[in-house]
Amino acid sequence: MRSEIDVQLHTSAQPRGLTSIWRYLRFSKPYWPWLAIGSVAGLVRMVPRLFLPWFAKQFIDLLIAHNTHSPRLWHLVLLYGIILLCHIPASMGRLYGAQVAALSAIRDIRFQLFDHIQRLSLAFHSNRATGSIVARVMNDVTIAQGVYDQLFIQMPQILILLGTTSSVLLWTNWHWALVCFAVLPIYFITTRSIRTPLHLASRRILENYSQMSGYMQERFGMIREVQAFTAEIHEKRQLRREVEYLRNNSLRQQFLNTLLVTSSELTRYLGSLIILIYGAYLYLHGQATAGSITMFLMYQQQLSDPLDWLSTTYAGLHSAAAAADRVFEFFDTEPLVRDAPDARRLRTRRPPEVRFDGVGFCYPAENPVVVLDDITFTAKPGMRVVLVGESGAGKSTLLNILPRFYDIQRGSIRIDGQELRAVTLRSLRRAIGVVPQEPVLFSGTIWENILYGRRDAPREQVIAAATAANAHDFIMELPEGYSTIVGERGIGLSGGQIQRIAIARAFLKDPAILIMDEATSNLDAVSEALVLEALQRIAVGRTTFIIAHRLSVARSADLILVLNAGHISEAGTHDELQARHGEYAALWQRQMVARKGEE
Repeated sequence: MRSEIDVQLHTSAQPRGLTSIWRYLRFSKPYWPWLAIGSVAGLVRMVPRLFLPWFAKQFIDLLIAHNTHSPRLWHLVLLYGIILLCHIPASMGRLYGAQVAALSAIRDIRFQLFDHIQRLSLAFHSNRATGSIVARVMNDVTIAQGVYDQLFIQMPQILILLGTTSSVLLWTNWHWALVCFAVLPIYFITTRSIRTPLHLASRRILENYSQMSGYMQERFGMIREVQAFTAEIHEKRQLRREVEYLRNNSLRQQFLNTLLVTSSELTRYLGSLIILIYGAYLYLHGQATAGSITMFLMYQQQLSDPLDWLSTTYAGLHSAAAAADRVFEFFDTEPLVRDAPDARRLRTRRPPEVRFDGVGFCYPAENPVVVLDDITFTAKPGMRVVLVGESGAGKSTLLNILPRFYDIQRGSIRIDGQELRAVTLRSLRRAIGVVPQEPVLFSGTIWENILYGRRDAPREQVIAAATAANAHDFIMELPEGYSTIVGERGIGLSGGQIQRIAIARAFLKDPAILIMDEATSNLDAVSEALVLEALQRIAVGRTTFIIAHRLSVARSADLILVLNAGHISEAGTHDELQARHGEYAALWQRQMVARKGEE
């Protein structure tokens, strides 16, 4: 299994050929009855095709012999008519059976891949564009869909067709057949020579689609900023490079496909020419009939059909193999943060004690840089801990490691004496509520967004949470109330309204530990007052950690931690730190002066 960092650092992994295709096909195992139906129906569907050259020989020879009234002739026509009638249900079964198996397997792959990606830690998601991830779940999975029909249904038919046709040709006239087979190496040499370039071209196209998807999703999601900075022309130029790269790779793939088709056609036409010349020679010497020449020519065309199938599906198989490679890169990626084999459920008091002891952390990377070093402090039950410091000091990182969004490299973090890595992620994160500085709302109703905090909560608790978050009144003033649809990321609501809905969501979750990245730094005075009141209310009875951008929030803290370059440079209450005239006092003084200047 590959680590998340392996995937990040080696995004253009070496192709694994058809190995990934076979792994892909294993997802169809539960649907083997449908594949069996499709395969059997496909074989029945081949009967008219295999029978037609022999029928043509008999029919032509009888006509030339002027035996048009022979009962044998009409028996042949009746038999072929019956075979054609059987062809109809066989065609339907062959197509429908394969599609049921393929679509069911694709559904399972997409579902399992989505579930797996959800469990990968932030180290994976933070270094990948969302659109690129979505492209693999949607586009790459779909590209590989055709392999179920090609390998399970078409390939057995092609092999039987190839074996049967070759046997008939050899049985009819083995000299004639060997002369016909002599042109086949042209196709096989061409196919082998372009196999690797074709696979690489297919993979580059998929990667380019993925990059373009991520780029466009990000730009459309930030369309306000693009338009505000009149950056439309710049963004168009940026995308043009990606589009040109996609065009060049697509042309390369098409050129290779053209070589395949050309070699297939050359093989077919040369084979037909050889049969006609050699057949004419045999006919003139009384060693073959007109019907035999026709049958041999038709079987030779059927012998060429597998080559046509290979030329048209070979590129598709390599595109599918490249897509499967990319899908299994994600499947093979193990989360950096996961449960220990003997992890147990977190059991906490309300409120709990949280202890950091010699914690050291650096973000996963090829050349990691230490972000936190020797962080030691204890948040006693019900304590309100405020983190302050300059930008980049490590405040957000410190609170990201508490819910184990990332794992620490040194030291330990304990909640009521239980080491975080010894408890399950699910129980840990259920005990922690997060109110970010810039909360995100999902597309849907306000009700659904609040209910995300606890999806089985009854109606009265949802309303109570909204009321406690000072959100109920403004929600009821909206035209649809709680059924009001909000756009992606909360478009349509003000910043203060979004914050209060996020607080209601956290309130409904009812966590034992609360993490708040100060939610008032970008709000007007009225919204700030409402949000602060809601935050004060939600913090009651919980151990709370707050990142403070406005130091006025720190005045009521039980413990203030001043972070500087990943270290705790000072710790204490507001009054204690003011009396030291150290770093906190200097930060306080600068902020008070700046506020007076604004007034």
